[in-house]
Amino acid sequence: MERMHGQTLVELMVCLLIGGIMLTLALPAFTSTLQRNQQTQAVNQLLGALHYARSSAVMGRKTIALCSGDAPCNPEQTWQNQLLIFNDLNKNGQLDNGEALLQQLPLSKGYSWYWSNFRSRPYMQFEADGTTRALNGTLTLCHADTPTRQIVINLTGRARLQAAPGNTRCS
Repeated sequence: MERMHGQTLVELMVCLLIGGIMLTLALPAFTSTLQRNQQTQAVNQLLGALHYARSSAVMGRKTIALCSGDAPCNPEQTWQNQLLIFNDLNKNGQLDNGEALLQQLPLSKGYSWYWSNFRSRPYMQFEADGTTRALNGTLTLCHADTPTRQIVINLTGRARLQAAPGNTRCS
């Protein structure tokens, strides 16, 4: 008689039990890694938009603005859904008729940016020399009203990253 090779039901159940325990232990770490990757993507996306707007201002010798909204810019300082980058010919921070829309970027779902600046404007502008038209400030990345990261923009238009301090707000 030929001997059959295989596993018993008990051996299969033990393997499934061990696999389930390992999955249960690994899931929180995986979720945390996924959230950090999404935050990094949101930060890199906005940094890319800021660098694009600043370089477009310098190369085109024009004032370039960024704001959140569809066709008119939203009057709130919370940026979500999408970002507009445009030539701001009249320097009012609004996308008006006759002003060219350079880019329209969708922002990461579930995340928003809170733009706080000295002049409390809901938009950001770069001059032809790369400076910020006295709109230096801080963009705070928020997830479920919890601040996570910040992009600090100085008067010369340079951006740097930092962790959000404990006293940071999202609205």
